[in-house]
Amino acid sequence: MGAPDPRLDANGKVHVSLQRLQRSYQKEDPPPQRVKPIPLQIVRHAVESLQSDDRSLAIADLLIIGVFFLLRPGENTYATYNNHPFRLQDASFELPDKSTHNAVTISADDLAIATKVHLNFTTQKNGEANKAITHGDTSDALLSPLKAVRRRVTHLRYFHVPPDTPLYRAYLPSGKYSNITAAILTATLRASCKSIGSSLGIRPLDISARALRAGGAMALLRANVDPVTIRMIGRWKSWTMIRYLHRSATSTTSFAEQMLTGGNFSIAQHATLPTISASVDCLLKE
Repeated sequence: MGAPDPRLDANGKVHVSLQRLQRSYQKEDPPPQRVKPIPLQIVRHAVESLQSDDRSLAIADLLIIGVFFLLRPGENTYATYNNHPFRLQDASFELPDKSTHNAVTISADDLAIATKVHLNFTTQKNGEANKAITHGDTSDALLSPLKAVRRRVTHLRYFHVPPDTPLYRAYLPSGKYSNITAAILTATLRASCKSIGSSLGIRPLDISARALRAGGAMALLRANVDPVTIRMIGRWKSWTMIRYLHRSATSTTSFAEQMLTGGNFSIAQHATLPTISASVDCLLKE
């Protein structure tokens, strides 16, 4: 109609407030149909196949850290954008006496007996700065967040790296290093899925490193962990992911039989005062 475009500022560019709004929309949780949670069987298969050299061991540990801490690519892997990795100095360990020591300064003896591991948030998405997610150990020799972070810390400290070195960095005997990317984790997961995925009802193209978050959340949900806690650990802004996972985790095959019992009910009613008959009413008036 000839009126000026209200979206533009005096320089003819989209107003900065609208740019920020559009960026915030882009950072919202992805639509649930894009996510296939990764079963731990696939993670285990991948980890067990990666026990040869330092680079392979790093890939295995980053898979474990990603699924247990519900991390996004760029937090446990190298990324060209949204790269906000957890670093050596962001990890700390709790000892049996409840004292906590940073991964940079903890002694090797104390590191070996640590009972808990903390990953401290700095610039990670939806994370509150200087707040940590804590995990204990598991009875599994490989699938343990404590053991995985401990192995990463031990490796990095062996090469005397600076405190801000990301956990995704694997040093080679030559002194050079390799940054483990999300694409590497995706290729590893898909290779394992190609071997055992058909028995789990999942195809290689259905999964990626990004879905480690969903896999960890599904494991928690099936373990009856409160959805509010899962949402807090995963740092989801909305309930979209949790609702999707809840539908996927819930088996409905026994619902019909349960409904035979649950469907028999009566509606509770409030007890009202009885209606006074006309004869009684007359007596009261005399």
